[in-house]
Amino acid sequence: MSDPVAAPPITVGLPVRNGEPYLEAALRSLLDQRDVDYELVVADNCSTDATGDIVQDLGRGDARVRYLRRAQDIGVMGNHNRLVGEARGRLFAWAAADDVWRPDRLARLASALADRPEAVLASSSATEIGPDGGVLGSWHNECRVDHPEPAVRVRDLLEVPHHNYYCYGLVRRHVLASTMLNPPIKAGDRVLVAELALRGPFAHVDEELLLHRIHPDRISERVDPREFYRSQRPGRRSLVLPNVEEGGWFLRAVLRSPLSPGQRLAALAALRPWLRDNAVPMARNVARAAVDAGRRLAVAAGRSSGPRG
Repeated sequence: MSDPVAAPPITVGLPVRNGEPYLEAALRSLLDQRDVDYELVVADNCSTDATGDIVQDLGRGDARVRYLRRAQDIGVMGNHNRLVGEARGRLFAWAAADDVWRPDRLARLASALADRPEAVLASSSATEIGPDGGVLGSWHNECRVDHPEPAVRVRDLLEVPHHNYYCYGLVRRHVLASTMLNPPIKAGDRVLVAELALRGPFAHVDEELLLHRIHPDRISERVDPREFYRSQRPGRRSLVLPNVEEGGWFLRAVLRSPLSPGQRLAALAALRPWLRDNAVPMARNVARAAVDAGRRLAVAAGRSSGPRG
């Protein structure tokens, strides 16, 4: 699995940890992409199952495939983010180890970006499938992500209920690299997509070219925001305020984006739907943090006043 001399125009990055159950189907669908020049980079975050064997068996003799195994667990978001710097293509897309792509998805997304030079990302509609591949439903874009005004794009992303399948779109890598990438919170992909929307409109292919698998072993299903927060920060004992921190990341996304003063004010105002929906959860975060801090102080006081020999 050696690298070709010339960098391909597109990189598909697949971050994975213990992806054995669905990985082979995902890889075969990516290797079956047609009419497009690309590389596939698989970043294995210290898997303990057969993930590495599956990748190397399917990629043997295929110069498009690079297999990277992390020396230590760097977390879900860390693994996603590091792939951006390891890619060589001008265009970049993340792929999930449990999804399946239609054979022309990558070519169609690349064509959509070529047709719209001002777009920073191209996405497609999706079919939602279950563990056995049975169809559960579908997703079609309902947000005005192609609107010329950044505030409108962000307001819809925060206000219109939707599954965030934009994060599996094809992105101009130089734009992606200029963002904060995925913050180390459970909603990090939503913050990233909002920041991308502040930097340019999205193109959308309204065909179900992505088969997104929904199953109980997904990290979004089995890990709550607090546990996810701690998993991305090993060894840190700081208080956890998931909703408060999420709001801070959205605020940073607006403040650091290349907007005019008027656009920045409008984008800040566009955060109101998020603030409305998260006001009570943020208050609960603070209350719980206060209780946790009180308990820690009580335990520390108990230890310091204990019997001494």
